[in-house]
Amino acid sequence: MEQESRQPPVLSPQNLVTLGNLACGVGAILLATSAILTEDPQRFYHGALWLVLATFLDAVDGKLARLTGTASPLGAQLDSLADAVTFGVAPAILASAMVQYLGPEYGLKIHPRLLIIAPIIYSCCAVLRLARFNIDHESEDLRKDNAKFIGLPTPGAAALPIALVLLFFGMKDMELVTVPEETIGLVRTWILRLIPVSLIGLALLMVSRVPYPHFFAWMTRSRQPVKTLAKFVVLAGLLFLEPEFALMLMALLFVLVPALRSLPTLLRTKSSSAS
Repeated sequence: MEQESRQPPVLSPQNLVTLGNLACGVGAILLATSAILTEDPQRFYHGALWLVLATFLDAVDGKLARLTGTASPLGAQLDSLADAVTFGVAPAILASAMVQYLGPEYGLKIHPRLLIIAPIIYSCCAVLRLARFNIDHESEDLRKDNAKFIGLPTPGAAALPIALVLLFFGMKDMELVTVPEETIGLVRTWILRLIPVSLIGLALLMVSRVPYPHFFAWMTRSRQPVKTLAKFVVLAGLLFLEPEFALMLMALLFVLVPALRSLPTLLRTKSSSAS
């Protein structure tokens, strides 16, 4: 009788890290709620920081599973479900709640239905994106990392609303350049205006066929070690100097550059199929 293959334990290290990712997402939702109930808007900022930690944990769990040889279907499903909450629901609730709470302070009159529809569309598309990924990759070797994705990955999509929330509060503490109070107020107003629209745009990119790279694979996979090291040095330097601005810049580049690069190809494909 052949010996049955031994399944990795449920409480394996990578699954515990994945549950930590989920805990950060739930914590961010609770902080968004308590920010309104306690009238403490700074808790929106703390909730965004929890989601930054969740992004790090999401990057670590897969690497940990492959390093320890304990990748399993259970871990893959657990990771997908955690991402649905942490990157599909929590950022939408956090950002939309901030707009609803702070919008009147900046004289904004955003359509109340938009503040309901935008996070719903974002969350639905995030779940659809994760479901499509699971179906497309169900027969692949779990021990291999994915170098690219079809459609904006949910952690990449979540990075933009997270960065917007962080920049909203972090602008006042910038030390590299002195930002006048009038400029801070203007930028904060535009951040609040952009959040609902950006949620809908990110939702469409998640369910699109635009190819996106795996961020950490792109940072680490290179035949030129000096170039890879330079990327980390520049990234670390920006994060050390002005973390909120650096995260905003990275989120924008990751979301927009692949989409703009693929736009001509998508337009040619659409025109050829129409003709």
